[in-house]
Amino acid sequence: MKPLMKISLVAASLLAITLSSSAQQNESFKVVKVQGEIHRVKTGNILSIGENVQSNENLSFKDNYSRAMVVNNKKGCMILSANSNNGGPQFLPAPNNMSVRTSLPAQPSEVLDFYYGYVAITGADSLKIDGDKLTIDADSYFTINYEKNGKSVNEKMAWNNGKLSLPSVLMSDKPEKIEICYNNEFGLKKKSEFKPIYVDSRTLREEIRLIFDALQGDKASKITATVSFINDFYGKTTPETVESWIDNNVK
Repeated sequence: MKPLMKISLVAASLLAITLSSSAQQNESFKVVKVQGEIHRVKTGNILSIGENVQSNENLSFKDNYSRAMVVNNKKGCMILSANSNNGGPQFLPAPNNMSVRTSLPAQPSEVLDFYYGYVAITGADSLKIDGDKLTIDADSYFTINYEKNGKSVNEKMAWNNGKLSLPSVLMSDKPEKIEICYNNEFGLKKKSEFKPIYVDSRTLREEIRLIFDALQGDKASKITATVSFINDFYGKTTPETVESWIDNNVK
């Protein structure tokens, strides 16, 4: 074989490998949620929930805080955001393969630590605790306190089947901040405060359907991914809350 022909064949092979590699790298993702504004450079349209976006697509981010949750059946949930220099999009793995909670709260302080910062409120919100180590009864219990129409509301958290539950009335009262307090028979009181993030049922239902339809695996793994998504884009939640909400709201 002539040298020139050999060089041509090698070049053609390298080109084929490059094209094949590029084709494999380009993947399609379904958009689950968008925070801020992300624009498609080619059309100028704003990226929206339910649309497909390509991994090699040219996108423009309004600011460094703009991002999206996207999903496909191979990569699972990914976070689409701008590079640090806003030099284009990047896809980062969402923490949906990480354990949301490694152990059950067994001390009042661990419960108060959970109810701190931003907490997602869906109307079916509960926290499973270690009832063998942390006693919940008439003498040892948690209460929530908030203001409604200038008046103070004080309500004991429900305790049932090993779970502490926030009252569903929060969805209608919608206080801006909530205090949680632990009380026991010895007069011990410990407090924490959190910012409730009220989740719109219709929006969450659509987002969960997109995640469940796109992901492979069993229900438990899809719930884990959903918990991670809510934690990241709304506020703290638990697998018990998500499973209960799905069972009652998503067919």
